[in-house]
Amino acid sequence: MDSKTLLIGIVVAIIVVGIAAFFAMGGHKGKTSTSTPQTSASPPPAQGSTASAAQPQTTSTMSPSKASQKEIKLMIGVLVDESGPTSDVGKDYAKGVVAALKYFNKKGVYTKDGVRVRIEYVKRDYAYNPSKAIEFYKEFRDRYGVVAIIGWGTADTEKLADQVAQDKILYISASYSAKLVTKPYNFFPAPDYSTQACAAVNWVKEQCGKTLALLYDHKVAYSKSPIPAIKAYAGHLGLTIVADVDLPLKATAVDADRAATQLLSKKPDYAWCGNTIHSCALAAAAMAKHGLSTVMVANVWGFDERFPEMAGKEVAGKVAGVSPWKWPEYAKDKPGYKELYEAAQEAGLKPEEVNLRFMQGFINVWLLVKAIERTTSADLVQKKGEALKEALESSCSSDPIKLGDITPPMRFCPGKHLAFTSVYIVMYSEDGKFHFIGPVSPQGFDCVAATQG
Repeated sequence: MDSKTLLIGIVVAIIVVGIAAFFAMGGHKGKTSTSTPQTSASPPPAQGSTASAAQPQTTSTMSPSKASQKEIKLMIGVLVDESGPTSDVGKDYAKGVVAALKYFNKKGVYTKDGVRVRIEYVKRDYAYNPSKAIEFYKEFRDRYGVVAIIGWGTADTEKLADQVAQDKILYISASYSAKLVTKPYNFFPAPDYSTQACAAVNWVKEQCGKTLALLYDHKVAYSKSPIPAIKAYAGHLGLTIVADVDLPLKATAVDADRAATQLLSKKPDYAWCGNTIHSCALAAAAMAKHGLSTVMVANVWGFDERFPEMAGKEVAGKVAGVSPWKWPEYAKDKPGYKELYEAAQEAGLKPEEVNLRFMQGFINVWLLVKAIERTTSADLVQKKGEALKEALESSCSSDPIKLGDITPPMRFCPGKHLAFTSVYIVMYSEDGKFHFIGPVSPQGFDCVAATQG
């Protein structure tokens, strides 16, 4: 045998031994195991999503030294708008949700009896289309067996509210519609839209405002949500609504200019903008162009750190927004915000990329984590979403839920999931800076009831 033949023989022998060792160690199984968390922009193959795998289940931990311990895998759905008309605020919200899931999984989520819970998720971009949301909801429920959903918009969340109650799936949404406050499986770590808007109306009254105009999309559930409460509370306080103007959620500059023109003859002291930031910024710029001295106050999704850049510096002193929380840049020393920045750093974001929208996604996941921490492993496995619901409602008569000073202490009571009632008025002042005023709340008036009729 020459040296070349001998070398070939050695190489063949090594390959044969390697393949045998691979199968002996079960290596082919490792390639199909699920990673945590998991996500997909489009419907994935059935890998890791069989009905049995999707249910809360106990499995041995990976550490042989802790083989006696168990962990629970919890599958959830994430419904976001990253491409539709509210993607101007939805993209960063989605980043916050995903970063929070990775952060809390790495940090460790435990039930109150000490069993680790690993949260797995499947994410879908429904482009703010309620029909697509319902389609994805059925996929979450029927294909993945989710026990909780981190959701998004008002129209779809309201449409699904009775169904999630029937299916006993916990639903934490980015919609803060007052109509969700009384739904048994719907939660959010904020006051509802109507209470937020009423707080703003009360602030307008305190500023000696006498007239108010309304700018919002008359066809969109989110934009319309607080309007009945605003009208009722304004009347209660003696304010006059002088204009009710239709401003598209996905407005153009022409739309915004038309809306501003309708205010010229009315000259309201204040204007409420009920859309998201793109639309409200265009309207504010148009109002400034026409020389209106009206001060715009925008809904929570209509105003954030980007507003001056989007609307122009000419709006300084003439625009404000409501926010149930201090924005990240203005509360870095608080413990909850430190966790927020840690999560962002681990997700590869720069500190300047941590904004209000990212935080809103983060705290929605944190609320789910709090629910897990307040239930037992046995209840979570047996009762699933119902256990999470009961865990959050346990705050009604026991310790409140705290998110590191990002929110005030929160209590959710059966039949009324209104976490708290205060907001800040964030004023973009003539000095070119944001100023937080408050917190302020509506007084002596039930704005949730005013919305529900």
